[in-house]
Amino acid sequence: MTNTQWVIPCNVKFYNVVAAFDKLDVIDWKQSPNLKKAKKGDVLYIYISAPIKSIKYQCLIKEVNKPKSTIDDSQFVIKGDNYINYGNYMELELLNKLDDDQLDLEFLQDNGLKGNVQGPMTLKEPLKSYIQKVLKTNILNLDNELENTEYVEGKPYVQYGIKYERNQALRNEAIKLHGTTCKVCGFDFKAKYGDLGEGFIEIHHLKPMFSIKKEVTVDPLKDLVPLCSNCHKMIHRNAKQPLTFKELTKIVNHNSK
Repeated sequence: MTNTQWVIPCNVKFYNVVAAFDKLDVIDWKQSPNLKKAKKGDVLYIYISAPIKSIKYQCLIKEVNKPKSTIDDSQFVIKGDNYINYGNYMELELLNKLDDDQLDLEFLQDNGLKGNVQGPMTLKEPLKSYIQKVLKTNILNLDNELENTEYVEGKPYVQYGIKYERNQALRNEAIKLHGTTCKVCGFDFKAKYGDLGEGFIEIHHLKPMFSIKKEVTVDPLKDLVPLCSNCHKMIHRNAKQPLTFKELTKIVNHNSK
């Protein structure tokens, strides 16, 4: 079954999706009648309406037709009761934050978009290929900038409590060095999901940023490791005392016998 790609609009005057994805990796989104054909595994792009007028997020639909929201994002609802107790919801996992002028409205209109993004829509050619080309170009350009770069991250800053800056270049260099197969259980997203899973993996810091509490230099080869979503969640299941990479590997190997 072919996975569909969608574009949906978001009015940041009603829902602060920017702040939501700064804090959360997974959110519940209202599933309007125009999204009734959406299914698990589809890719969804979030277009932020005026004044931004650009596609800013790429997400994976993890679940559809949820009778109620199970993720509390009420703090990001600015206006509109239709965001609460809406009816059906779909669960979205953030894949990539996008920041490219070529995904602005005028470029989208020049490459196949008719009119504006006023409601949920499936991506059709040539717009579908254009967006995929922009994403691939960004990845290639970033790879060319990675040589001889000193990566710094972990500088504390305040936004809804203490968080830690993440360097997107680190993720890409870690994937370049380690690949996209989980180093604990061997799970390969591309082998399981085909083209949809290509290049997808989560990157784990062997020494958690919150335990350092300062800006540090990170070596993508020695300090980062690719993990599947399940293994990553198991490492952090006890937030106060997460498992080490070696401890989880030992557990998985023991239970695989």
